[in-house]
Formats: sequence, C-alpha cells, structure tokens
Amino acid sequence: MVFWLLAIVITGICCAALYYASSARTVNASAAGLEDAATAHYRLQLAEINADIASGRMPEAEGAAARGELAREVMRLQREAGKHLARAMGRERIVMPLSLLAIAVLAVGIYTFMGRPDLPAEPLAQRTSPQAQNIDVNAAIGKIEEQLAKTPDDLRGWTVIAPVYLQMGRYDDAVKAFRRITELSPPTPSTQTDLAEALLAQAQGKMSPEALNLLQTAAKADPNDIRSRFYLAGYATEQGDYADAVHQWNALLALGTGNEPWMDEARQGLAAAQAGLDGKAPSANAAAPTAPTAPAEPAPAEPAAPSAEVHVNPSLGQSSMITGMVEGLNKRLTTSGGSLDEWAQLVRSYLVLGNTAAAQTAYDSAKQAYPDANARSALDELATKGGLK
Repeated sequence: MVFWLLAIVITGICCAALYYASSARTVNASAAGLEDAATAHYRLQLAEINADIASGRMPEAEGAAARGELAREVMRLQREAGKHLARAMGRERIVMPLSLLAIAVLAVGIYTFMGRPDLPAEPLAQRTSPQAQNIDVNAAIGKIEEQLAKTPDDLRGWTVIAPVYLQMGRYDDAVKAFRRITELSPPTPSTQTDLAEALLAQAQGKMSPEALNLLQTAAKADPNDIRSRFYLAGYATEQGDYADAVHQWNALLALGTGNEPWMDEARQGLAAAQAGLDGKAPSANAAAPTAPTAPAEPAPAEPAAPSAEVHVNPSLGQSSMITGMVEGLNKRLTTSGGSLDEWAQLVRSYLVLGNTAAAQTAYDSAKQAYPDANARSALDELATKGGLK
C-alpha cells in the first residue's frame, strides 16, 4: 500500500511539473529582450523621422504628427498581441488539465485490462526468472550446435557447450568439444584437465595414455592445480606405486590450509598409499579417492600390474572430491579474487554439480568483481544457458 501511495504522489508531482513547464506565461513581457522584428521596424522608422527633423528635411509640426501616428500603430499591435496571448492561455487552462486527466485514466484502464492487481506482492529476490522457467535446454543446445556447424572456430560456443555435454552424459560430444577448445586456444592446466576428465568419463573411468599425459602436463605447468594432481595421486595409488603416491598425496595436502572439503579425501588417499607402502592391503574405506566428473559404474577389481589402460576406482570419494575442489576454488576466489576465466570455471562447476543456488551466488560475485558487461560476455552467456538470473 505504501508503494502505491508513493507512486501516486510522485505521479502527481511529475504532472504538476509538466503542466508548469508547458503552460504559457508572461515572464518579463515588457523587457527589451522580447522586442520582435515589428518593434525593431517601428524603432527604425522613428529614428528616421527624428533624423529628418534634425536635418530640416521635415518641418517640426509634420514630424510630431508622424511620431504620433507611429505611436498609435505600435499601441494597436500591442493590444492585438495581448488579446492573442489571452486566448492561448485560456485554451491551455482547459486543454492541459484534460490531457493530464486523459493520460491518468488511460494508464489505469490499461493496467486494469492487462495487469494483475489481484496478485500479492512478491520481493524481487524471490521472483523466478521467466527465462529460467521457459528455457528449453535441448533447443538451446540445438541452436548452439547449428551455429558451431557454420562457425567451427567459435571458441566461445565450444566453451559453453562442452560442460553441458559432460553433464548430460554425452561423453563423446564432450571429448570432441573439449578437444576443440584446446585446439582453438593455447592449452592451459584447466582446459587440459577438462579434456582428461571427459576422456575418463568416456572410457568409464579407465585412465588412457592420452588422459594421463594431459594430467601430467597440466600438473607440470601449474604445480598448484588441485584437480590434475588429485587424479595423478589416485592413479599412482591404483597402480601400486605407493612410494610415489605417498609423495604426491603429501604434496597435495601441503597445497591446502587444512579446512578445504577435499582434504578428507586426500587424507584417505594418503592412508591407502601409506598402507600399501608398509606392505598392508589397503582397506575398502581407505582406497584412493579418484573420480571422473561424470558417474561411472564400478568395474571389477583388476591386478595392479601396469597396462595400457588402468581402471580408476570411481565409486569412492567421487562426489565429495569434486565438491571439495570446487569449494576450494570458491573460497580462493571469494577471498583473493581471480580472473574471469576462473569465475566462469566456478560457475560451470556448480552447474555441472547441479547446485544452481551456489552457481547463482558465484555468478553474482563475479558480476560485482567485473561490472563491465562487455568484458564478461562469455560468463553472462554461460549463466543464461544455465538458467541463472
């Protein structure tokens, strides 16, 4: 109710201001600034008459008569102008209020016909985005795929659609998309790990030589990259290379502060590697927590001897490991800030995990850190495709 009262008061003030600004008023009507062309013409004639009298070309009596006639003509024009102004002001006194009243009546009528005054008030923060309600993911993906078919070098398009493929379980398409990203842009530890995760999901958790090489390259390029080093430590444990696994788990634990959610999984991995190093068979609860991004069915136990493809156990620590890494990234960005690519990675990770609320919070924080909409166009497009506000 308070809102509508304020709206009525503000509308009334605006109407009054418009009426005052558009109404005809005689402000300084007698000032010299209002002299028009006709007045200037009569002044020129008066000057000529005075000049003729002074030079003797016109007798004094005729000059006085000419000045009188000129004065009467000026007075006649002033009377006509005053009558015209009065008629105009009289019309405005009627037309302006009627116009304002018609606008108000028309606005109320349109709202009554098209609006919903019967609906209760709803805070803006609780309103659901119509775009999020009506978005058709398959249709949106189809449009992106059509555009990529026409412009296969569109890096932004591949960046948007690759994690969606992974989330939908379209692992072959996800591998193709992440591979295209690494071809169109300089490889980074993040993109290399993304492709390795897609390859792991495509192979149902089996570590291929290509995925292993990508993870090793990513960890070498950025020793602080948690995801790639987590996979490598788990792979070493699964391979039975317990000495190297213990070293890798300890190095990974050293990267955290001790409060990260992924720390528990890393400690379990270290316990499994240490048990193997001590000659004990690791228990089921201490098995190495390595996992691809997408769920995969557990495979039967295999011997630890090296082979071309070694199965990475996806049944242990999968969700918590990924969640821990994402929460670690979120904490770092929230505390110390980061690049737009890192914010996009955080938003995309939450979307893949199905945590829309956390993705929305991360997106809002990114918008505050980067208020320039042109600079964050890729992030805005990712948020739109994910149904964020």
